[in-house]
Amino acid sequence: MRKLRLCRIDRNGCVSCGCRRFRQTNVINEALASSWELSARERAAFDEREGKACINCGMSKRVRMLLWSLKRLFPEGRDLRVVHFNQINQLGPALQALGDVIETCYHAELERGVPVGASVNEDMCRLTFPDNHFDLAVHSETLEHLFDFNQALSEIRRVLKPGGMQVYSVPLLHGRQTRQRIRKQANNGIVYLHSPSHHGNEGEFPVVWEFGRDFIDRRASQIQQIHYDNYWTNRTVFTVVEVKV
Repeated sequence: MRKLRLCRIDRNGCVSCGCRRFRQTNVINEALASSWELSARERAAFDEREGKACINCGMSKRVRMLLWSLKRLFPEGRDLRVVHFNQINQLGPALQALGDVIETCYHAELERGVPVGASVNEDMCRLTFPDNHFDLAVHSETLEHLFDFNQALSEIRRVLKPGGMQVYSVPLLHGRQTRQRIRKQANNGIVYLHSPSHHGNEGEFPVVWEFGRDFIDRRASQIQQIHYDNYWTNRTVFTVVEVKV
């Protein structure tokens, strides 16, 4: 059964550094708001999620939400095997306190599994790691850029030990259904079903999926918990916890 846990992650200050002061910056630009067809309220919610940062350490609310969940699921000092996909900003030091961490990146032109600096090149849909290897997998804002996000979630589940957890977030709007923006053709070409949309700088990270409430419904059998910062006013700030039974 899925368990909702409601919290206020900033009640006692920044979960990372303890600072009690935050700065709000509007980060959802006009192009993204228009392509996603966001209402003014939805846009403000995502601006809070991505743009409300601690003035001391700079950690965004989305990342503070992930860290809040990790601190409650895994006390520091554990000897865990952790895989951290695509380096969520500023989360690395907290993960290092949990045990042995493998950081991944993805470069399509490189062989899977090869070192790239301090990271390992990994395709989330075709991981090179063995079965039943990790205690914890962490990722954020990656699934919406993958053509087969269900395959990625299955691959992560494969490499987790029984009882292992994947803790993640996705940009999601509860008031709508999931919509696909890009479709891949048999010849590996792509078809835009809607106008191009990107996260990050223009041209980076094309958005394949815009997730709606059905994402959670479809993952219900795998989800153990969902942690919300403030379910009643901003449902974009949450962490999903899946457990491999």
